[in-house]
Amino acid sequence: MNNPLLFLVTSARSITSTSTIRFHEKDPFHKGDHYCQVPNRSIIELEGPEASKFLQGLITNHMPAISHGGDGFYAAFLTPQGRMLYDTFIYPVNIGLNFPHPKYLIDCPTTTKLAFIRHLKRYMLRAKLTLRDCTEEYTLWNIWGNALGDMGSHPELVKKEKRLSDIGCFDPRIPGYGYRAILKNDQDIQHALPVSDKFEELDASEYTIRRMLHGIPEGSDDLWPEVSLPLESNFDYMNGVDFRKGCYVGQELTIRTYHTGVVRKRIVPVQIYKEGDDVPDKQYVDRHIEYPSTLHPQNEVKLVQGSSKRGVGKLCSGIHNIGLALMRLEHVQKSLEFPDIEFNVADQPSIRIKPFLPEWWTEDPKFNQEEE
Repeated sequence: MNNPLLFLVTSARSITSTSTIRFHEKDPFHKGDHYCQVPNRSIIELEGPEASKFLQGLITNHMPAISHGGDGFYAAFLTPQGRMLYDTFIYPVNIGLNFPHPKYLIDCPTTTKLAFIRHLKRYMLRAKLTLRDCTEEYTLWNIWGNALGDMGSHPELVKKEKRLSDIGCFDPRIPGYGYRAILKNDQDIQHALPVSDKFEELDASEYTIRRMLHGIPEGSDDLWPEVSLPLESNFDYMNGVDFRKGCYVGQELTIRTYHTGVVRKRIVPVQIYKEGDDVPDKQYVDRHIEYPSTLHPQNEVKLVQGSSKRGVGKLCSGIHNIGLALMRLEHVQKSLEFPDIEFNVADQPSIRIKPFLPEWWTEDPKFNQEEE
């Protein structure tokens, strides 16, 4: 039997190949020039002459890309079996125009911060490194809008005058998504904003709404420790994996999946609605709706129609009437072609979800058709 339209891993995006994809906001409230704090993240400082080498053996991305300073990047820490542990951004601490010594700030999920610190200490052994939690010293910001222009099209630039902050990066997960800045608490965010009189601060909850509308997973409710796989979590599409680098913890399964060529499940954005409501035909957020308290990460998603007891996905996190879910792509594609196909949550038949495919995955998605 034919499997319809399974996404090939080889259609994974890269910063250089996708700079032509035009980014647009999903919600009118997010249009224009804005900034907000990034919620539920902590900051860990790692410093020492062996810091770059140490991180290179633990993460999915390539440390030489940032070891001389400049913008940070996105990376995952994996189990030896290749399962997700922690989603992180790693930033060089740029001092002046140069990068005099290896010192990095790592932004990681607050919910797993203590476990993350223990994980790093487990591998440090006698390495010449110092590690400390400096969350209370910094504030993490997300900046986006037209005022950034095409600055994010060249993330390799390391000169101070080309950066918005000494510590930060243009978010590599989606071209045009914005800038991620780490500022000392005594630093004014206004000094990091591009010259514009139109910037408006939004509540931190808008960061969550915006990333869910665009299908971006973040934190342990979306990326389940010791369960999720990096490619099913879109780390290849979000520039979080360098497939050319040498050995690191968890590399074997990640590389094997990449060369096998097919990822059958991925995290996608979903709409939440009730039985009897019209099936949503587009993504939108209704801030008056409270996200159902009975929905939890890893709740099983099933087809409403049909007698199969097999689940077709699992919920991640959500807010209001939107969320994320790990879904089998063949069912996502079918539901877009045939709107009468509906999904519900196991043991909660009155709650329905509608999945969508993120537009930023690739300009021209490649599909693979296999026989089973």
